[in-house]
This record gives sequence, structure tokens and C-alpha cells, in this order.
Amino acid sequence: MRKINGIIAMAALALFVVHGVLGALNLMNVATVIVKALSHTMLALIIVHAAISVGLTVKSVTTAVKTHAPYFKQNRLFWARRISGALILILIFFHTTAFGYTSGGVFRLVPFDIFRLITQILFLLSVAVHIITNVKPMLITFGVRRLRPKAGDILFFVSAAMLLMAVAFIIYYIRWQL
Repeated sequence: MRKINGIIAMAALALFVVHGVLGALNLMNVATVIVKALSHTMLALIIVHAAISVGLTVKSVTTAVKTHAPYFKQNRLFWARRISGALILILIFFHTTAFGYTSGGVFRLVPFDIFRLITQILFLLSVAVHIITNVKPMLITFGVRRLRPKAGDILFFVSAAMLLMAVAFIIYYIRWQL
């Protein structure tokens, strides 16, 4: 189950980067590329990933409780992964409603105010924490031997994409204020 969850997570991560870069280019008015099917596929993968992760978490916690060895303080990364994942699920709602809505078949923009900017930055931060704490376990699941170079490459690439996304949110916010 962990390997399947790892494959789903890797696919969701790849779609997240593509979605984020295309969305950033759209927000900065560089290119207008809207791929709704990509967003919906990514959301479906995230939901499946979350469901499997909740199941694995429940299994881990019940085992810890049964053995009377929860080690909550020693498992900070375990809880950072779960908390950041839960925050992502909450903040996805704010992300899907941050830019507009469809009414009568027409897409309508909503004002991108400071609240929406803050929720989008928090969304990116929670995704960053989730990715940073999960890259090595995901690579171990796939049987990668030399973790440091592979994890570094993934983190560099995703960090660059997320920096572009954060800049795009800020530029979009500034454009709404002018």
C-alpha cells in the first residue's frame, strides 16, 4: 500500500508542479493556458493519497497505542507530515475559490484581496513542509539508494516552481490593487 501511495504522491507532485507553473504564468499574464482536466486529475489523486495516508496513519497510531510506545515527541516528522497534509486539504478549498467561480456557464473573477493572498501563501508553505518532510520516505519507498542527490534535485526543482508560484500570487495581488 505504501508503494501505491508513493506512486500516487509522485504523480500528484508532478501535476502540482505543472499546474502551479501554468497557473503562475496565467496570473502574471505571460500565457493563458487553462487545463481544467489536469486540475481535476490532480485533485482526485490528492484525495486518494489522503485517504490511503489516513488509513496508514490510523494503523500506525493504533499499533503505537497497543504497544504502549507512542513516542509522540520522537516522531515529530511523522506528525509534521500529517499536520501539513491536513492543512493542505483545508487550504485547497481556499485555493479553488480564490480566483473565481462559474455562474451560468460564465467564469467570473473575484477580487484578490489580502485574505486570499495570505491563504495562498499559507497553502504554498504547507505544501512545502509536506514535500520537504516526505521526499526521503518517498524515495526510500521506491528503493532509491543514494537519497541525498535525488532528494536535492527534487527539492530544488519543486522549490524553484513554488517560488515562481509565490511571486505570481504577489504580482496578481498587486495588479488587483492598482
